[in-house]
Amino acid sequence: MIAEAALTAVVQLAPACTDPVVNVLHSAGFRGRALRYAYGIVMRESKGNARAISSTSDYGLFQFNRAAHKRADWWHSTRLLDPAYNAAVAWRISQGGRTWYPWDIAGNGQHLGRYSSRATYRVWVQYVREYPC
Repeated sequence: MIAEAALTAVVQLAPACTDPVVNVLHSAGFRGRALRYAYGIVMRESKGNARAISSTSDYGLFQFNRAAHKRADWWHSTRLLDPAYNAAVAWRISQGGRTWYPWDIAGNGQHLGRYSSRATYRVWVQYVREYPC
């Protein structure tokens, strides 16, 4: 009885996250640090706009590039504009939120510097710090 009361109190103190991007990422499987990192990538890449298509043919929340991935079994231009599908692809590509190499970030959150600037990396860091939940 005491344990149930304590659990109820904890649940009441922890409000559900109302951020739709976080909820989509969580539904795809991202948790803990991986959820924060994924949120930072989404906000850096598309500002959370699931229907974003860039001038260089990057699609959806995570901005998957058509030229780089068009032969992948998961590449579907229309489906990549569905936030749940886009997040599920990111979950798969990131190996369950353990690697962020396609976005030029190491699994531990360090900048790899292969093709993005330090300024771009700093934008990601700022979004990770501003994680809303």
